[in-house]
Amino acid sequence: MATSIATDTDITAAKPPLYNCILNYHVTASKPSAVTHCAVGSFTSSTDVNLIIGRSTHVDIQALTTEGLKGVLTAPIHGVISALKLFRPKAASKDLLLILTEHYKFAILEYNPIGPELITRACGDVKDAIGRPVEAGHLAAIDPDCRAIALHLYDGQLKVLQMEHDGTTLRMAPEASNVRLEESVVIDMAFLAIKPTSAGAGPSSSKAVMGHPVLALLYEDSKAARHVKTYTLNLKTRELEDGPWSQGNLDAGSSKVIPVPYPLGGAIVVGENVLTYFNTQQPTRSTQIKPNTAIQSWCAVDADGSRYLLSDFAGGLHLLVLAHADNRVAGLKVQTLGRTTSTSCMSYLDSGYVFLGSKGGDSQLIKLHAEPISSPSSAAAPAGAAAADGGVTGSGSAAVSDVNSDEGPNHVEVVDSWPSLAPIVDFIVMDLERQGQGQMVACCGCFQDGSLRVVRNGIGIHEAAAMDLPGIKGIWSVRRSWMDAYDSHLVLSFVGETRLLEISEDDVLDEATISGFDSDGQTLLAATTLHDQLLQVTSSSVRLVSSTTGQLLHEWSPANATHNNSSNGGSTSITLAAASPCQVLIASGGGLVWLLDVSESGRLEEVSGTVMDAEVACLDITPVGADSNKATLAAVGTWAMQVQLLSLPSLKPVTTEELGSEIIPRSVVLANFEGQAYVLCGLGDGQLHNWRLQSETSTLTDHKKVVLGTKPILLSSFTSQGQRNVFAASDRATIIYSNNKKLLYSNLNENEVAFMCSFTTSSFPDSLALVKGQQLSLGAINGIQKLHIRTVPLGEQPRRIAHQPATRTLGVATINTSASIGAADIGKGYLRVFSDTTFDLLASHQLGPQEIPTALTSMAFGSGAADASAEGTTAGGASEESGAFFIVGTAVIKLTEVEPSKGYIILLSHTPGSNSLTVVETLEVHGAVYNLCEFQGKLLATVNNKVHLYRWAAAAGGRQELVSDCSPIGVQVLCLHLAVRGDFVVVGDLMKSMTLLVYKAAEGSLEVRARDQDSKWLTALALLDDDTYIAADNSKNLVVVRKNPDAATDEERARLETVGRFHTGEFTNRIRPGSLVMRLPDSELGNVPTYLYGGVSGSVGLVACLPRELYEILAALQDGLKKVIKGVGGFDHESWRRFKDERRTEPASNFIDGDLVEAFLDLPPDKAHEVVAAVWPNAEHTYEDISRRMEELQRLH
Repeated sequence: MATSIATDTDITAAKPPLYNCILNYHVTASKPSAVTHCAVGSFTSSTDVNLIIGRSTHVDIQALTTEGLKGVLTAPIHGVISALKLFRPKAASKDLLLILTEHYKFAILEYNPIGPELITRACGDVKDAIGRPVEAGHLAAIDPDCRAIALHLYDGQLKVLQMEHDGTTLRMAPEASNVRLEESVVIDMAFLAIKPTSAGAGPSSSKAVMGHPVLALLYEDSKAARHVKTYTLNLKTRELEDGPWSQGNLDAGSSKVIPVPYPLGGAIVVGENVLTYFNTQQPTRSTQIKPNTAIQSWCAVDADGSRYLLSDFAGGLHLLVLAHADNRVAGLKVQTLGRTTSTSCMSYLDSGYVFLGSKGGDSQLIKLHAEPISSPSSAAAPAGAAAADGGVTGSGSAAVSDVNSDEGPNHVEVVDSWPSLAPIVDFIVMDLERQGQGQMVACCGCFQDGSLRVVRNGIGIHEAAAMDLPGIKGIWSVRRSWMDAYDSHLVLSFVGETRLLEISEDDVLDEATISGFDSDGQTLLAATTLHDQLLQVTSSSVRLVSSTTGQLLHEWSPANATHNNSSNGGSTSITLAAASPCQVLIASGGGLVWLLDVSESGRLEEVSGTVMDAEVACLDITPVGADSNKATLAAVGTWAMQVQLLSLPSLKPVTTEELGSEIIPRSVVLANFEGQAYVLCGLGDGQLHNWRLQSETSTLTDHKKVVLGTKPILLSSFTSQGQRNVFAASDRATIIYSNNKKLLYSNLNENEVAFMCSFTTSSFPDSLALVKGQQLSLGAINGIQKLHIRTVPLGEQPRRIAHQPATRTLGVATINTSASIGAADIGKGYLRVFSDTTFDLLASHQLGPQEIPTALTSMAFGSGAADASAEGTTAGGASEESGAFFIVGTAVIKLTEVEPSKGYIILLSHTPGSNSLTVVETLEVHGAVYNLCEFQGKLLATVNNKVHLYRWAAAAGGRQELVSDCSPIGVQVLCLHLAVRGDFVVVGDLMKSMTLLVYKAAEGSLEVRARDQDSKWLTALALLDDDTYIAADNSKNLVVVRKNPDAATDEERARLETVGRFHTGEFTNRIRPGSLVMRLPDSELGNVPTYLYGGVSGSVGLVACLPRELYEILAALQDGLKKVIKGVGGFDHESWRRFKDERRTEPASNFIDGDLVEAFLDLPPDKAHEVVAAVWPNAEHTYEDISRRMEELQRLH
């Protein structure tokens, strides 16, 4: 299709854009990674040890095996999980799972191995029409005898769900009971174990003996003092009665109640300085702990409650032991075991293995040792950061190391870890290679777990070895025996010669020789045969070599061919070759093709030959049928721009497919993914065609085409982690694999890969050999996955990030809040500068006392900088060459101030090659600098509730300084967010939503043009186009507003109209334009704008503006899928995606839920056909059409 280039004016005047920014598509590109809840029990069967992990909107079910934790099932939840508990009714053989969501829906789930799936045993809505929601989060507790569930959802109120279970049926009370609480601020609560028989006198004791549950409440009074009190829950009257004991005036930082099981009974209250054991039948016991140790999570080690693990905010892991005799606690002892990730929850599995779930770092599986071991390599202090710091005073790693130095022996071994992006505080999207594929660099983690995470769509390779070998034209691996687990040699082909490499005992690749190989010819193919022979094909012959003696067994050449002998014109040159375990397919000039069998006796037997209608461009005979050792079909690509299937051994044509292109096919491969055979063909322009191969009829169906790059594609099959995959070598190397019967494409994080083969040895298991330019490298892939995440440890909290392309650097504003800092100290602020390619730390600048970074940008000033340059003055440092500055906005924190009254705007420059930052300018402002951005060559800044515009102007003495360009304009409460486009500035307010400003350059002023009249607490903001803006609020919604310049009245023009609403379930911190995938220029969606967002739970979402026609198709499909795909626990999709805040709920509008509609591709084909037929009964759209559109949408992320 011909294309033309038009100016912006031409496009605007000629036709509207293909997309509409009011109609949007939302999809989760990366699932939440923050672990908020976990529980251990026997959920999948009575004999299994299962770990249940709650990740915001998903539940992961894991099983503990001899090889570690193995995934069983991941289930999406139509809600954000606020509580997760396992419990086992008395007559049941396995556990049930309670899930409570933030929007007051609960479900009790049971695991069904058929599917597998989660069965809903009970569900309901526990929301009240009135009541003040708790601020600290929902609390849930389950009676040890499984008679009642207590939920604390509203201040001053307890909701009780009664239940009964007879072994097969779970019966819930028809309605939940509301029980009034005198304690309005409940910190924690737990049901306590009670004795099964009477063991004392007194009214309180007798109530417990009668079987009523006892509930312990830890609460705070109006004077901020904390107390613990027990209540007996009368199941008959559904009221709370005074319990066995209470205790007032606890440690001021008391935060947890740990119930101790029978026979010890009682409870442990966890404070910041003291741990205390309470039991009405025993004396109170307590022990001191390190001051200000804020315990965040705990778990029981023993069933009798004698040992507990405690984890503090700094990642310290402690063991609490209840010393006891004759069922009486004699004392409490605490031992520090070591340092781990900062945990939000944890579960003791078995035999010393513990799962640590984290909301602010990587979750871990650890093993506890009785004797001290060396410190774990994954401790909080990044090992490489100190070295990279270059001696910069006050680096994050140095501070953390000081904290760790006096912790004593380490008993913790990190067995496994799960990378987490949570929380994403800020991020940028950069396309360093300028090929249309971005990578996200995000500020992630909390405190000492802080890091930069580099996220890109693709697969990473851990390079283990590399050597310079120019001129490689092909590479293959061979084994000494067909059954060997490891490869023995690498065969390298060069122009006019062949070399062999062998792994030595010292794990070194050394040159080797095999006497039967032709070392003076260029190899076209090398392989190991089924009969333990080595095969080498050169341009002159096919050679069969003994794998044991290395001697030549047999040789075949076209000159000696019995088939096609009259057609070859005396040609003796082989151009192409392919092999199966016992067959060889040979091609020569003039379209000649021969099939050879490899016999067990060591001979090459010519079976058949044929002459193709055109020159052969590529061929393959990988077996895809029932016999994995012998092929029955050959795939051949020709210069006639066709792909043909030939029947073997006859070589007769079976199927011919036109490529519809003028580009010659360069590579073809037969592959089997998840039991489905495919034919893949790579072209010389980077296009990849694929077809499904119907084995019964040998026909090709479901033709699809994707663009993988711009250079010729060379396809080769390999196995990784037991799964068969196809490698597409090109300028954008890609691994092709299958999931749920769908072909998926993941870019390899290596460019310009010319050749690849599998190379598995004892030293390099599950590895690949890659040829890149003049280099041969060996490496192991990280696993076939969609997103690759690289971690750059910081050891401190990253807050803001900015990219400076001119110097190829990243600026990261951080706060170091090490555990050694006092309570009144807010930490030390820094600007760190990293390389944007290697992520090495290049330079650091420390801010002043009590000064923290609140905003960061990188920019080069416009006309002011140009004028200064003309006058011969410089701004200092790197600005002489690049004109680019890192600009940091700060706030000076004083504990006596509600809002900061002072801050600074600091201009810094970094000279490439230096390890320092130069402070060029420091401007004091009256408040906190919440945001900075470039605006028409000037600096736009928000300071408290005002918007300022500064320019870089000449000053006395030949220097330059920041001066105000116009009078600051006050906007609402606190101006936290900025987005600019042309002359327009959109300001996001803490409480008052969005305000649209316009800059009038001639008058030198900023004026208010329009406001959103609806109050929203904004957390992120971006511009979709000149008139349409998107924002995220603190209720986890996305909102799209639009200005109305064509309205009839000034009042209407001054109002921003809400045109789209959607609930994401993610507290979003940043929205930026960009994409993690390379856009397909010939795709229907090739030019649609896409935006990425990241938030607290670590999920990455994508918003794309849709053409109206596609939106209407997807809206109809979405309505149809709602009737077919049911949510886990009976949670319905409609209420999940409704806009919700503290005042109202409204239906989602003008958004398509990509998580739902893309599930269409996961449906069985017959079910998917039914959905299409039900949505479009008149066949306006077919199953193939909808599948194609959904696959294009899926490739957006």
